Amino acid sequence: MSIDKITARILQEAKDEAAAVTQNAEQEAAAARKEAEKEASAIGSDTAARAVRDAAVLKERKNSVAELEARKMRLAAKQEMIEKSFGMAKEALLTMEDAAYQKFLLQHLAPYHEGEVLLNARDRERLGESLTKELEGTGLTVSEDTADIEGGFILRTGLVSVNGSLETIFESEKKQITAQIAKTLFS
Repeated sequence: MSIDKITARILQEAKDEAAAVTQNAEQEAAAARKEAEKEASAIGSDTAARAVRDAAVLKERKNSVAELEARKMRLAAKQEMIEKSFGMAKEALLTMEDAAYQKFLLQHLAPYHEGEVLLNARDRERLGESLTKELEGTGLTVSEDTADIEGGFILRTGLVSVNGSLETIFESEKKQITAQIAKTLFS
């Protein structure tokens, strides 16, 4: 065999081997590309799924906050309506006709048998004489002094005072009937 043939054969074997290595490398590269694409797709799917879940959680949180704020606003409006109702009731009492208002005072004074009744200046002026006549013989007297109250009375017996002012009466009643008022107003 001649050197040319041997060289040609070695060259051919080297070319064949290079072609086989190249083909093998291309197959491995294609497989690696395919695997990388698969992993990228899986990562993309996971990321997209996580983003969808996160968006749903965020939306739910925002809805919860919005619902809570709406509840707070409704409650504030209801409280305002209740306060307004009590204010209107107090105003109705304060603007009652003298005879009806005096009857109201006498009903609240009925449990007491002695003491000095202090009214506000306006009530003392309009009801002082007639209330004095009504209380004759009961042990209760209308004081010349006045009290700094919106309406109602302060009953003074020695060192003890009973607060029968409208402010106190309404505050006491408010605690007892707020639930009933809310039920009536908002049912």
